[in-house]
Amino acid sequence: MAQKLVIAVCTAQRPNMLKACLDSLDKLVRPDAADLSVVVVENDAVPFFTGEAADAVRQALTLPVFFHHEPRRGIPFARNTALEAALEHDPDWIALIDDDERAEPDWIEKLLAACETFDAEVANGPVRRIYEKPAPHWWKSQLLKPRPTGTEITEAPTNNVLISARIVRPDGLGLRFDERLTFGSEDIDFFRRTHAAGTRMIWVDDAFVEEDIPASRVTTKRLLSRMHMAATSGAFNIVLREGRGKAALHFIPKSARRMFFGLLATIVGFVLKPFAHKRGEKLYYYGLIRLMKGSGNLRGLFGRAHNYYDVIDGN
Repeated sequence: MAQKLVIAVCTAQRPNMLKACLDSLDKLVRPDAADLSVVVVENDAVPFFTGEAADAVRQALTLPVFFHHEPRRGIPFARNTALEAALEHDPDWIALIDDDERAEPDWIEKLLAACETFDAEVANGPVRRIYEKPAPHWWKSQLLKPRPTGTEITEAPTNNVLISARIVRPDGLGLRFDERLTFGSEDIDFFRRTHAAGTRMIWVDDAFVEEDIPASRVTTKRLLSRMHMAATSGAFNIVLREGRGKAALHFIPKSARRMFFGLLATIVGFVLKPFAHKRGEKLYYYGLIRLMKGSGNLRGLFGRAHNYYDVIDGN
């Protein structure tokens, strides 16, 4: 019997990026005897892809595409709706990819083959980032870290992943994204719980997707905001899992150290800039990043939401 694979894509106000993503999925090499389809969840008050707009996309593709709407703004809401939409097709496997990404033609084939070879139920692959504008010299870009395919992992993001439907089916583990994590880390939390349930998770080093990074995402303001958001969501995640008391014991001294050394580095960098501009600037922003991380940890500790994802980068 043919295996059923459903690819789920969440999107919000980025129709052009979504179309490029869907076009790449339409060019996928189909695994042997596999039945492939796509579900799209539009996370906005008013969906764009209805009526003629949705029909035009369907007619341009050979893959079946099913559009769904999630009006509650927030990534975990959209992801859970995507899981429910995928389950309507009774799949064996569900793949997740972001709307600003494009899959390599052998992407799904390599993820599925690795799961079968290594008897795994989750396969996560690398993201090759394509910058519209170079990031500032002081920014430490996320670099690909090669690891042998089959390496066991304990967490994963949702930007390039294949999961067994058993993980989310009601008669399986029945896992869902935590809808309290509306401002980040919902994917890391989901896969940590997946791993804790005894699921074998692996890395697939050659199952690539490409992500477009708009120029707006590498401005100083957005980069610092991203660091603040990541620290906020990371701390809030620990609060939810271990309680505020235990989280406070960890994050209050950690935040204090980050903010003290961050302030020191910012001051020294500012003083140094007129004499050694590049070195001084690098130290200055290193300090600001530590300040963002320290203050973000405190923000998350007290459960204050972050608005990073309220801004849409790209179109």
